[in-house]
Amino acid sequence: MILMNLKKIQSYTKNKKLMLYFLMYFVCYLGLGSYFVVLSPHMIQLFGADAKYIFLSGQLGYPLGYFLVGWISDKTKQLKIYGIIFSLLLIPTQYFLFMPNLDFYWAILLSAIVRFLFAGYIQIIQIAALEELYYAGFSISRSAGTLGFFLMQIIMFLLEIFYFPSGLPLEIEGARGGQIGTSIHILTFIMSYITLPKKRKSDSPYFFREAIDLINKNHAEIFFVLSFFYYFSYQIVDFYLGAYFRNLGGMKFVYLSWMIAVLVEIPFFPLTQKIIHRFGLKMLFLISLSSGFLRFLLLYIHSTMIGGNWILFSQILHGLHFTGYMAGSVYFFHKKFPEHIYGTAYGLFMIFSLSLGSILGNLTYGTLLKYKGFSVLFILSFLIHYILFTIIITNKKIDKQFF
Repeated sequence: MILMNLKKIQSYTKNKKLMLYFLMYFVCYLGLGSYFVVLSPHMIQLFGADAKYIFLSGQLGYPLGYFLVGWISDKTKQLKIYGIIFSLLLIPTQYFLFMPNLDFYWAILLSAIVRFLFAGYIQIIQIAALEELYYAGFSISRSAGTLGFFLMQIIMFLLEIFYFPSGLPLEIEGARGGQIGTSIHILTFIMSYITLPKKRKSDSPYFFREAIDLINKNHAEIFFVLSFFYYFSYQIVDFYLGAYFRNLGGMKFVYLSWMIAVLVEIPFFPLTQKIIHRFGLKMLFLISLSSGFLRFLLLYIHSTMIGGNWILFSQILHGLHFTGYMAGSVYFFHKKFPEHIYGTAYGLFMIFSLSLGSILGNLTYGTLLKYKGFSVLFILSFLIHYILFTIIITNKKIDKQFF
């Protein structure tokens, strides 16, 4: 009888934690939903080809947020205080980033700060969710973030159609979309205060050198190189695809395209840990890369041969393309590195793979767009994704990375 009651209490506690993390991810990405979608078309509208420098500053801030917060959290074993600070600071910085008359240099600074805060906050709740809920609970709660993102696109789409006045300058049209989600970060702050544990679970002593040694021991540098090229080619999704869809049908097309994009992402994320158990970690990366090269091939065909609004539905591949690689990377590091240095190892990955790959990809794509147009961007991303897919599926030495 006592044992049964204990199991009921443990089940209740687990379900309560899962619901709290679910809500925290939901409100976080509800607030960030307008930021992610509006940044690309709005900054390109304001600053043209020079927008690549604004994207660049964000790319510098992003991995620094992951690394610095991961390192501090590993070292101090603290979680809640960082989540509270970062969620509060997101409110004013995200709002001012989307001012319609924003100065170019202020845009560069604010872009870096917002990405730094966002990355640091996501690192904190990711560490907490993995420690508290492990893979299954993390994947379910993280899918709530996609649900929040999806809901924000519906809200923005309906506002564009039925509420926002038409005929305003394009810089105002973009600014209102970017600012709409900032007040929701108040809920992000509240959920962080309620949900995040004060301290990490692991009490093991922290040594930075241990993370470096394990990277070498696990030969994780191979995964770093593969990911460098993935994030190099992925930059078109983050920073230039929004402008392409805006050219087709205005901001309502941008919001609609991202509503379609997350339809598969929402159910796919909870399935990722099941795919790992049944087919192995390698399968997630193959799903991501195959979806990616098909996605960019369709975009290339659209930009050079056919045209038409059907291309919006190619966004359905985003859920497999983005989620497969992102979830695979999280699980890779959580599997290869102990909890007390996970944040540092993942932060180093963000610097040397995501940051360097993203920076070079952004500068390359920004320059190509100025002189060659979108079709060259699409075919280049297609080729890189196809080559990475071929390498992973045929090179047996790389199999060791995923076991």
